[in-house]
Amino acid sequence: MSDLNKPEAMREKGNGRKVLLLLMLIFVLPFTMAVILHLLDIRPSGKSFGNLITPPVSLNIPELKDAQGKVFPAVNWQKKWNIVMVTRDGCDDKCLAEIDLLSKVHTTLNKDIKRVQRVLLFIVDTKNEAIAGLQKKYPDLIVLVGNDEETTQFASKLETSGKAQKVYLVDPLGNLMMYYPQNFDPKGLRGDLVRLLKNSWAG
Repeated sequence: MSDLNKPEAMREKGNGRKVLLLLMLIFVLPFTMAVILHLLDIRPSGKSFGNLITPPVSLNIPELKDAQGKVFPAVNWQKKWNIVMVTRDGCDDKCLAEIDLLSKVHTTLNKDIKRVQRVLLFIVDTKNEAIAGLQKKYPDLIVLVGNDEETTQFASKLETSGKAQKVYLVDPLGNLMMYYPQNFDPKGLRGDLVRLLKNSWAG
């Protein structure tokens, strides 16, 4: 390379490094900040927010089945933030109240509503009569059903990583990020979702 071309090559190399650094900041900074805020326990006033899992747990999401026995592939978890509720003992009045509460939280997301989906993981036999009623009342609720090994193992992974709670937040990359107590405050959950959706490049 001639001496005349060296300055131009150096400028191109410098520009390439700047672009790479910018990309790293865009993709890494939100997660880094979330970890720092969690470690320093810096939160807005109030106690009704979810528990952040650090580091996030990468989930190996299997092909599950919906209430009609159709396959719900792992790709359907991508490009969406997923509010996941797990129930093993059917769905009593308390369970129904929680499902209704999650539906109301989802509705209040307004323009971001399509970026979030609600998933009910039902660890029961597929011929459960209560499921049909749930699907009729909440047509946009994704109900996944089964008591096979893959389904129960996936539920156990959520429960083990999320301290055996009932409501979990899975990001668009398939990472379990947060879990919520059974008596969660809907305002706290909504607040978490609004901040995540505002600052996230994914989903």
